[in-house]
This record gives sequence, C-alpha cells and structure tokens, in this order.
Amino acid sequence: MKIQQNKTIAQHIGREGEKRAAEWLWLKGFDIVDTNCRVGRYEIDLVCKHNEDWVFVEVKTRSEEILGNPEIAVNYKKRQHLQKAALGYLKNKGSNVMPRVDVVAVSLLRHGAQMMYFQGK
Repeated sequence: MKIQQNKTIAQHIGREGEKRAAEWLWLKGFDIVDTNCRVGRYEIDLVCKHNEDWVFVEVKTRSEEILGNPEIAVNYKKRQHLQKAALGYLKNKGSNVMPRVDVVAVSLLRHGAQMMYFQGK
C-alpha cells in the first residue's frame, strides 16, 4: 500500500478497501463509472453500472487491529444519506431512474481480504 503523508491511517485503510472492492466488483461484471465522488455534502465511494442498474456502493473497511464487522457502520441514517446522494448524482446526469445502494464490507487480514456483499433494493 502506497502511503501519502497527509492521510490518516484510517484513510489509508479505507482507500485500500475501496480499491479492493472496486477490483472485486469489476471481476463480478460491474462497470466502475466513478470513485469517491461528492454530491453536496455526501461522498459516494463507488458509482457502478451493473446490467441496466445504477449501483451506488458504500465500502466499509476494517483491519485486524479494528474489531467488529464493517457493515454495522452503515446504519439507517447512513443509508438515507447514500440514497439522497445517489438520487442527486443521477439528477445531475439527467436521469430519473431509481438507484440501488449496495454495501461492500472489507476485512483486511494478514493473508488477504475478506469481502461481504450486501445488495440493496
């Protein structure tokens, strides 16, 4: 992992998880359209197209040093913010389709990474 001086350890872990999630989704047939894009005060980790669906992916990453399941950090309020950001993104693109919000939970382990995928509606 390349270290940038002005980033925190948590930011490095998060970016590493996003990179691995993007690669994993690409291997599953997703087209990665955008990464780390801002819509108002919200950030969308990954914007993807999968078949005909627009998919907005929140990536939560934990390392072995941080206990707990990463997906727990995506609570109701966070999902509402993601939905608003996704709708705003599509509105800016001139689209009125309903987005899907998915979550990829990444656990960085000594021997690699473990991914859990949660598909939204």
